[in-house]
Amino acid sequence: MSMPLEDVRIIELTNVLGGPLAGRLLGDLGAEVIKVEQPGTGDSSRKLGPYFLEGESAYFLGFNRNKKSMTLNLRTKQGLEVFYQLVKHADVVLDNFRPGVLDRLKINYEILKTINPAVISASLSGFGQDGPYSQRPAFDGVVQAMGGAMSVTGRQNEDPVYMGFPMGDVGGGWGLAFGVLAALHEKSRTGIGKRVDVSMLDMQVSFQAHLGAFYLASGEIPNPIGSGHPSNIPAKSFKTADEKWVQIHCSTEPFWFKTAEMISTVVPDFSFLASDNRFMSADGRMQYRNDLEEILDKAISTKDQDEWKELFVEWDIPGAPINNLHDVFLDPQVIHRNMLVEMEHPTIGTIKTAGNPIKTGHDEKFSPPPLLGQHTQEILSGICGYSDAEIEALASSGAI
Repeated sequence: MSMPLEDVRIIELTNVLGGPLAGRLLGDLGAEVIKVEQPGTGDSSRKLGPYFLEGESAYFLGFNRNKKSMTLNLRTKQGLEVFYQLVKHADVVLDNFRPGVLDRLKINYEILKTINPAVISASLSGFGQDGPYSQRPAFDGVVQAMGGAMSVTGRQNEDPVYMGFPMGDVGGGWGLAFGVLAALHEKSRTGIGKRVDVSMLDMQVSFQAHLGAFYLASGEIPNPIGSGHPSNIPAKSFKTADEKWVQIHCSTEPFWFKTAEMISTVVPDFSFLASDNRFMSADGRMQYRNDLEEILDKAISTKDQDEWKELFVEWDIPGAPINNLHDVFLDPQVIHRNMLVEMEHPTIGTIKTAGNPIKTGHDEKFSPPPLLGQHTQEILSGICGYSDAEIEALASSGAI
């Protein structure tokens, strides 16, 4: 069975995280992703620490599987001509340059569509291709700050913190991949390419979800509430007897009543909870929130995390252990869903990485992140039709 994007060829001109993640997502779905890198240096994440395996950056390895690498100096006349030849045979060109760089390199959409009218030019940037902030530098923490994420993360009256997972960058990568898929679908109808413009800040604003909707409806600015929830009560982390943690999140009345019945049944001295009139309604649990959370803190502290894990399953309770990353990759559901995969790297040997979260019924395929320039000759001869002599001349000129 062919993969969903098996007939799609993507040229990737991206660095570090957001852009490479988009390329990885599309490559996982079967697209041929050609990562074009600067000769001698490549993606700057190839040198990012702190962890290296046989000289290869763990950072780079995490975002660049299912890709081919070719080196090409776009600042040379010969390199630019090679790029144009490659564009003739491509469906998508990805980049995460600051706005204006494509113009300076002479590879903007206006130029590319004269070479290939069906090509899609898709860019990820901090703030988008236009607007008063378009030329500002942006990184994960910057867009988490500006998009509101840091204002609701952590605990009230404490210093602002940002999410441990880099959701500014990750959100940008997912948005870029989503935009490419939409443009490919439109091209299947029209035969014409598209300009796709994705902003990391725009993605953060969209991630506000119900919090943004609540503010726009009420005018009330939400505050950080730690591991809690503004309206679902109880929803909170609780420390267990063995100094670990579990999270309980009761978003509906039936789940709360099952949770209360479980506590009343299995924890001595807390048999009153299931019939406590203060907590029989959502309004009551909101009014007596502090009292309820104090009771649950004491009740949960009476058993170890593993005991609560078993009870959550037995009682069909929406609760879970708060896993560290070691725990995550041992979780049987994570393993069952093939979310930990292995690949054979040409210089490192076996490497592990997180799997593809999009399951389409196809056999999943994972090729290792490429060495710098590993596929240059293959691409030049197989796709662009260059002879060995022409490739040697390109190498001599510094174009590759």
